[in-house]
Amino acid sequence: MARPGETCGLSVLQVFRACPCVGRVRKTCLRIAQAFHPLARTRLAVLIASPPSLHNNDRTQTASGHSTAMNAPDHSGEHLLDGTIDPPVTVEGTLDSARLYRDQVMSIMPGLLVHRGEDILHCNEGLAHLLGYLAPDDVLVLPSVMRLVPDDALFSERQAYDQCLSGLTRADVRRTKRRRADNSVQWFDQVLEPIDWGGKPAVMEMLAQVRPHIGFTELPHQWQRLQAAIDAMPNGVLMLDREGRMEGLNSELLRLWDYPPGLFPPGTPMDVMLRYNHQRGDYGDCTEDDKISEIRKLFQVKGVINSERRVPSGRVLDIRTAPRADGGIVVTHVDITERKRIEDELREAKERAESILEELRDTQQQLIVQEKMASLGQLTAGIAHELKNPLNFVNNFAELTSELLDELLSLLGPLDNRLDQDAQAEAKDLVSSLHSNLRKIADHGRRADNIVKSMLAHSRGGGGEWQRTDVNPLVEEALALAYHAVRAQDREFNTSFIRHYDPNVGEVKIVPPDISRVLVNLFTNSFYAVRKRQQAEADPNYHPTLTIATSDCGDKIEIRVRDNGVGMSQAVIAKLFTPFFTTKPTGEGTGLGLSLSYDIVVHQHRGRFDVASVENDHAEFTITLPRAIPAVSLGERRKP
Repeated sequence: MARPGETCGLSVLQVFRACPCVGRVRKTCLRIAQAFHPLARTRLAVLIASPPSLHNNDRTQTASGHSTAMNAPDHSGEHLLDGTIDPPVTVEGTLDSARLYRDQVMSIMPGLLVHRGEDILHCNEGLAHLLGYLAPDDVLVLPSVMRLVPDDALFSERQAYDQCLSGLTRADVRRTKRRRADNSVQWFDQVLEPIDWGGKPAVMEMLAQVRPHIGFTELPHQWQRLQAAIDAMPNGVLMLDREGRMEGLNSELLRLWDYPPGLFPPGTPMDVMLRYNHQRGDYGDCTEDDKISEIRKLFQVKGVINSERRVPSGRVLDIRTAPRADGGIVVTHVDITERKRIEDELREAKERAESILEELRDTQQQLIVQEKMASLGQLTAGIAHELKNPLNFVNNFAELTSELLDELLSLLGPLDNRLDQDAQAEAKDLVSSLHSNLRKIADHGRRADNIVKSMLAHSRGGGGEWQRTDVNPLVEEALALAYHAVRAQDREFNTSFIRHYDPNVGEVKIVPPDISRVLVNLFTNSFYAVRKRQQAEADPNYHPTLTIATSDCGDKIEIRVRDNGVGMSQAVIAKLFTPFFTTKPTGEGTGLGLSLSYDIVVHQHRGRFDVASVENDHAEFTITLPRAIPAVSLGERRKP
């Protein structure tokens, strides 16, 4: 039987005889050799100094020798299993335990694989046999190195390969899964090293069969069988005794938490694992003792405890802690990363669907508003046109009558001497009255004509096109139009105006006739409110007042209309924008004015329409409009 170290040395020779890149990986080999037995290091040093010939005969002998070594009894690493060790009680002790396991793994001949990206560049017979392939060529013809990786380990292996290619190495061993030739999955211990292959960086991956840590070999046979059972479980398993010491953990737990094998042998206190997690940054900025105390309290709660945690590798774990009858604890870790990804995709899809539905509703509402505005505009235009003709007759005949009266007076001038003085005075008085009446008819005819012209402009509105419009003149024009309309119905109505127009408001991109409709409606309602309070109180000290203000708010502007009328209750405000709701007597209001105004401001112009009021004191309407309406595409939710 070969002595310990000789087997190790032969295995190392076989690795490098089978690898055609001895010259490229000498530095890496020297670093790996530090973990080998002294005899192995000596033979490796000789090999590196004088690399063997790589002709076909050498390769045949290497394959034969390797085959013999693979089938021979494995006595490597026996020097590492001599004696006993105590469970580590510090983080430094766990790191020493992990290094001991690495030495144990490196004392055997590993399977060797070299790859870059998806391409497999080299494979030795040891790795082919480990994975159940007949020859290395069967591995080399695989379309991708990821074909050897199970689906649930793809993310972590890509991460490890990328880090290795970038030059980041780790001194410890990784526990990983590989898909064998028969499509079964098996656990292996893995060491990754960056190398230079053909002038470009590549990954040298060494795989070895999982070996029991020295701590596990000292356990009773029943516990070893239990350890083998939990190692076959698909979820991560951690078993603690009643004192909080580790009794066992499986390979899936090592993979999920990215622990190096051998880090936590049986008997390791749970606090040591928590301190190790804290030192590598798993718990963020919290203090070490506080976090350990918090987790220890969870273990003291009776019953099953469920929690979710995102580990540094990016996985999301469902951690369940369950008590045992003997006072110990079993902690299971289920990788729910894929489930969380699907849940996130479903949530995003739901949000997109809701956003699209909201946008469709907004579009539908805009179409309804535009149809309402078109109908109202047609009605207003029809009425204005019908009024325009008689007003033209009134204005024209008033002017013509005044001219005819002047001609009549010039013809009757010579007859004045035939009338006595009283008759002459009476005739002059009648003529003066006729002139005054004709002037009044002409003046009010022109005012009515201006109102009709405003109504026509109000109804046409440039075809409902968006235009950059100076807001302050638009507000003043709407105020004058509304006031003339109210005064035409009630000649005794008067009110004071307080104007605060901010010159910085400037131009805003709006649909001018639609915003003008809104303002006319607000002013008309305010006039109605102050007139109603004036009639109800009959207080000589009450003065109807309307305050109109505009203000620049950066990317938006505000228009405020405040009156000191009868105000509104909260119940009325809640229904204010409901179609056909009105507080006016039957026949005086349709209940559509504020509803249409709300549609124009909120749905069409993407603005806000706010109301504040105190009964018998005041009412204030605030319109907020963005300076520019952003294009809203399907799927984009409109911000309020």
